[in-house]
Amino acid sequence: MTNPNRNATVLRPAQRGLESFNAHRQDRTTTHWFTWRHLRCKITETRHYLRHGWTMLQLEVVASRDKPCPLTSTGYLAHGLDEDELARTGGAVTFFRAWMERAAQSNAYKMAEFRWRQGNLFDHAGVEEEPTP
Repeated sequence: MTNPNRNATVLRPAQRGLESFNAHRQDRTTTHWFTWRHLRCKITETRHYLRHGWTMLQLEVVASRDKPCPLTSTGYLAHGLDEDELARTGGAVTFFRAWMERAAQSNAYKMAEFRWRQGNLFDHAGVEEEPTP
């Protein structure tokens, strides 16, 4: 037996074009911006279309000047949350601000922030020293 669709080319959604693939997300997605302790953050809030009552929050640190973030070392964090719980906290921005404040109380973050404020005395920022004759 042969498969009649064997010669057919099947494209993944990304290959067909992201605009059509992500069109269903645009009406469910809200973007929020906020600044927390000199960190400029972007939150993308997307209501889930398969599990009603569920929201996906994505945090991106877009401007930090190398300042540490208490929630992520990479500058990106995805977090799923119940819509009712998100509403009780006051929304996405309030939720992340409170979470960052709690995480900023940890000893690890306090040490990372101290090192950031102090700076690295041995970092020459790419400046090459002249060899001494």
